[in-house]
Amino acid sequence: MVLNSLSELILSITAFAVFLVYFQKQPIYSRLLWGVFFITLSVTSLMAVLWYVGWEGLSPVVESLRRLDATLGPLCMMVGTWLLISHSVATRFTFWATIGTGTGLFLGLAAYRLSPLIQVVQPLCIVIALLIACWGLLQKQKSALWVVFAMTILALSSKLRLELNPAVAFGPYHILVAASTFCLGKAVEAEYRILFK
Repeated sequence: MVLNSLSELILSITAFAVFLVYFQKQPIYSRLLWGVFFITLSVTSLMAVLWYVGWEGLSPVVESLRRLDATLGPLCMMVGTWLLISHSVATRFTFWATIGTGTGLFLGLAAYRLSPLIQVVQPLCIVIALLIACWGLLQKQKSALWVVFAMTILALSSKLRLELNPAVAFGPYHILVAASTFCLGKAVEAEYRILFK
């Protein structure tokens, strides 16, 4: 329990710090998309820490936030990755379409009690983001390499969470997700840099 709360706290602080440090120079709607991804991670982890230390009433809130973090968050991350690799600027329509789709997915899966399908959203978004990053690697973008690192770490963390005993898996899972958020921050920092000259 102590290891879980410590790893959740590390993830919460890391996600929030990476967003504050690396994403402030992004255009407003791109920053908001990335912000939804990072802030849902951070808030979900922070609420889980409070739940672990004894606030039992937060259990339904933590469960709902984890579902939101598994649907809306990865969708925003995937669209943000596309915008980063294609050097596009998010418009108001892009932002609201992504938020609407992610929220609709969250509410639809929750309303019809299709919780097993929630587990499909994050891996699907990871695979699509990896394909986008491979396209960026073909264009010799340094940011694409960082995205590949981030998505590989996220895929490894998801597999770890599903394969191991939940009492043991959540500590390493949160540390790996924190490492992937750092890699995404480095990807944004290296946005216009060439990989090989």
